[in-house]
Amino acid sequence: MGYSRASMTNTNAEITAERRTMSRAGLGRYLEEIQASTSPVQTAYLKPGTTLKSFTEVIPDLPVSPAFDAALVAVNTGDVGAGLFWDKQILRIVLPPLPVAGKRLAAGVDAAPLLELLQTEPMIGVCMVRLGRFGVGVYQGDKLLDSKTDRRFVKGRHKKGGSSSNRFRRIREKQADELYKKVCTVLREHFEPYERKLDHFFLGGEASTLVGFRGRCTYLKTFENVLRARVLDIREPGHEALEKLPRTLWESIVYEVQIP
Repeated sequence: MGYSRASMTNTNAEITAERRTMSRAGLGRYLEEIQASTSPVQTAYLKPGTTLKSFTEVIPDLPVSPAFDAALVAVNTGDVGAGLFWDKQILRIVLPPLPVAGKRLAAGVDAAPLLELLQTEPMIGVCMVRLGRFGVGVYQGDKLLDSKTDRRFVKGRHKKGGSSSNRFRRIREKQADELYKKVCTVLREHFEPYERKLDHFFLGGEASTLVGFRGRCTYLKTFENVLRARVLDIREPGHEALEKLPRTLWESIVYEVQIP
């Protein structure tokens, strides 16, 4: 479970922020602990696509501090919404793996929307692309229903200049284009039976490669309405990665901002 901290001094006391990554089961336990709290708690849910200038727009009595900045950026750049739990000392900001909806503001602890999300078994499509290798998969919850992985050679980068370098670049671009076409064909072959059933679709792999792939595979437009903003950081998009991927797909990010 990774974390990072940010802090500032405020009237001789530190406001600190911690970022944690939680598994599906880990978040469930975490939410149950919050529900068991005897401290007065306020709950708020931010709808997917919400953008805020400050969390004080939702919880007015929060102090102002740079310690909130990382969480605010994560909420504003994400597309899953967030659950907020405030007990006057700690603001817990939960960014779930998939979109969540709930009441804007409620008294007490209301973890039900997040807990119910963790119990769902949505159909999720994944397409992972790196130069030289790719993998596609369809999941029902954690179960891998269909998959395909393959390799396709693409030359590495050329460091020399001149005509040799230009010729090398053209060869590499052609090989990359052939890779994109191959992945697009495989994606269509394996995803057509699930097109109308997919609840979510994720891309993964190398950012620059995905830019090229998205520009050349028009079939991706089929999934525009269910494409998630999070890009999966997958180094080796083979079958082993597909088998282990559900853990990554269901990871949540939790920020805890402690206010003395």
